[in-house]
Amino acid sequence: MKFTNDGKKISFTYHEKIGGCVTYFFIKKQETIVIEQVFVNPELRGQGLAQQLMLKILSFAKEQHKKIYPLCPYARTYLKKHTEYQALIDDHTTLETKNEMEKNNGSK
Repeated sequence: MKFTNDGKKISFTYHEKIGGCVTYFFIKKQETIVIEQVFVNPELRGQGLAQQLMLKILSFAKEQHKKIYPLCPYARTYLKKHTEYQALIDDHTTLETKNEMEKNNGSK
């Protein structure tokens, strides 16, 4: 399976459609990667693909020397179960950065 990273999401295709992706954006002057959403096509769920997407975003963060902030509930749960990634978590991201996150991802 081939994963691609376009600077906003890491994804893979399935039958010429997005099979799954993890969307992200940067905050704190590009020092922290916010994991916005992990999505897998319903037809493909239960095969460990969400975990593969998490591993890709975590590897990307390590390679780029970035911290992560798991905004996505799946990402938060995954990181609670996989304590080996605790060093990557930006535990200083609080509600103070909410405005910055909203500005960067276009939310209101």
